[in-house]
Amino acid sequence: MNKSRFVATTLLISAAISSIIPHPSFSAQSCTPLLAVGGEPGQTVVQKTVSAPKIPIGLANLKRDNWNTDFAVRSNVKYRRFVATLIPQTDGTYSIRMYLKYSDGTADQVYNQKPNLVSGKPLVMSGKPRTNQQPYQVNIFVGDAESIAKSYKISVKACL
Repeated sequence: MNKSRFVATTLLISAAISSIIPHPSFSAQSCTPLLAVGGEPGQTVVQKTVSAPKIPIGLANLKRDNWNTDFAVRSNVKYRRFVATLIPQTDGTYSIRMYLKYSDGTADQVYNQKPNLVSGKPLVMSGKPRTNQQPYQVNIFVGDAESIAKSYKISVKACL
């Protein structure tokens, strides 16, 4: 092997190692699991099967489904990022959205895709809050005609 090829190979290996092993000056990010709203006390992981929407009869009944799952954000901490992990229990296409909900009634959509998922293989989504505001909830929306009868587990972490 000539000298220039050796140097190029060495630089490629060094770059690959640097991208895998974090530099010592990087600080470990601290993340906290968020509690599910309306779930069991202390519940941080929710398991669901996407239901079909109910057909409204008359104006009194509203369309109800289980497509939304909310997680409460502690108000006394300034988080930099929110990370949701969805673990499908059923193969197939899922319609998934992630929102950061604010106390002024607004929300930022930070994820909106229809990935084809494999059972047991996690999908990780993340979003950053607004510069000068913290959300009070993280909402995960899983549902549409393609998603009906698919099962999954969902959890959200807030990271400093």
